[in-house]
Amino acid sequence: MSGRYRAAKEKNKSRYYILLSIVFVIVLFKWGIPFFIEIVAGKGSPRQNTDQDLIPPQAPTLSALPDATNSASLLIEGYTEANASLDILINDRISLTDKAKADGSFSIIATLDAESNRVQIRATDEAGNTSVSEVEMVQLDRKPIEVTITSPKDGTEFFGKNNQVVDIKGEANKSDAQIIINTSFVVVEKDGTFVQRIQLQNGSNEIKVVASDKAGNSTERVFNLLYTP
Repeated sequence: MSGRYRAAKEKNKSRYYILLSIVFVIVLFKWGIPFFIEIVAGKGSPRQNTDQDLIPPQAPTLSALPDATNSASLLIEGYTEANASLDILINDRISLTDKAKADGSFSIIATLDAESNRVQIRATDEAGNTSVSEVEMVQLDRKPIEVTITSPKDGTEFFGKNNQVVDIKGEANKSDAQIIINTSFVVVEKDGTFVQRIQLQNGSNEIKVVASDKAGNSTERVFNLLYTP
C-alpha cells in the first residue's frame, strides 16, 4: 500500500515539474528572449525612445549672391527644411532671425557690416537639430569709380583722312572697371588704363565714356571731338 502511495506521489510530482517547465518556457519566449535580444542589440534597459528626431534639417541652399555690392542691404534667398527657424549670420554673428515658409523657401534682407562679409544661414528644426549653409563672401564697396580721359582733350579738332581714326586713351581708378565708349566694350588693363580706337564722322562727334565696377558703382564722362575731312 505504501508503495502504491509513493508511486502516486512521484507521479504527481512529475506532473508538477512538467507544468512548471511549460510555464517557464512560455515566460522565456514571451519576455525573456526579446529582452535578451535588446541587450545584445545594445539598447539596454531602460528602453530608449526610438521616436526622437536626431536628423538635422536640410542644409540651407542660397541663391547666387553678388561678389560685391554698393548697398549695405543684401537680399538673401534660398530654401531649407519647411518651417525651420533661421539665423542669418554675417561675419559669424547673428544679424537677424527668420523662419522658412511651409515649402522651405526663404527671402530675407540682411545688413552687411564690413567691407568683406561672410554670409551664412543656420537652420534649426523643432527638435533642436541644426545645419549651416556654405559660406558666401560679399564685398561692400562704396568707393566711387572715377575715369580720366588722358587723350585727346575735349574739343580737339582733327583734319584730313589720315586723322579720321583716333585713339581714345584713359584710366580708371579700379582694376575691375568695365568701360564702354559709345556702344563698344573696352579692354581695361590691370593698372586701370585703356585704349579704344574710333573712327570720326564729319563734324562734331560726341564721345560718351561709361565706367562701372562689379559693385554697381558707375560714372560717366562726355566730351566732343571735331573732324573735318
